[in-house]
Amino acid sequence: MRAVLALRAPATARASTPARVEKTPPAAPPPRSSRGGGVAAAVALSAAVTLASPSLAATPQTMYVAGGANVFLEKEFNDLRYAGVLDVVPGLATGVNDDGTPVEAVAVTYDADRLAKREAGRTQVTSAHEVLMRVYWKRADPTRTDGQFKENGARYRPAIWVSNAEERAEVETNARRLAASGVYGGNRGEATAAIAIPILNAPPPSFAPAPAEDFGKLAKNPKLFEKEQKTRDAAFKDLWGFVQFCADRVCGYVRFAPKCVGECLDVFPEYRERNFGVPELTGNIKITSK
Repeated sequence: MRAVLALRAPATARASTPARVEKTPPAAPPPRSSRGGGVAAAVALSAAVTLASPSLAATPQTMYVAGGANVFLEKEFNDLRYAGVLDVVPGLATGVNDDGTPVEAVAVTYDADRLAKREAGRTQVTSAHEVLMRVYWKRADPTRTDGQFKENGARYRPAIWVSNAEERAEVETNARRLAASGVYGGNRGEATAAIAIPILNAPPPSFAPAPAEDFGKLAKNPKLFEKEQKTRDAAFKDLWGFVQFCADRVCGYVRFAPKCVGECLDVFPEYRERNFGVPELTGNIKITSK
């Protein structure tokens, strides 16, 4: 079952009715030949426990997302191993394209308790899944459904798989907030680029892990993805980076994610905290660097 979230700001459309979550436990990514067999087995066991009691979800858990070439999301989620991510498996997932064409995706296995507890002391967070989705929203272009950044075609379509009603509600709520904020285009309160990402029930109908030699491909051969990386980095810097500016003849301010205002700050409360006491970029403001 699938639902496609198509939103424009202002968010006046009714929230879609959560789709029924399948009764079969979410499948863990198949064990890899080189490493991770123990983790994969633990994931399979914990998935059954999670299904029986979502509010007492055992760890580890697995999240599936797609957003262009999977080497980029693989790298971003691997960077969170210190925080509670246990394994990141790049591969091909089905169920997104009607013609059966698979999309590049990642399966992220994580310790939900560790991830949520670590983040709880830093920013407002409702779940470990929300913490991981913040990474996804920053590193994907949710206004496109035909590819991502410089990666075009059905193979690179974005998608989000959710395991239960709570995850679906979280994803849909934050997508509406981001659309209403105008962070991905236009002005707040005006019509902006639509956010239209398929939100599907986890797990994908099938998920085929990449060959062992392709794990960490971006780190092994960065020049192979140099053009795509440059485009992605520029988009990230524009939306989620920082600027220095002068206000009222006083220079030296630094504002993080200057385009993330209003409802966007409900999705990324860390920017509200970082920018506390910094004036809005309106009026007599001069950008000095970016």
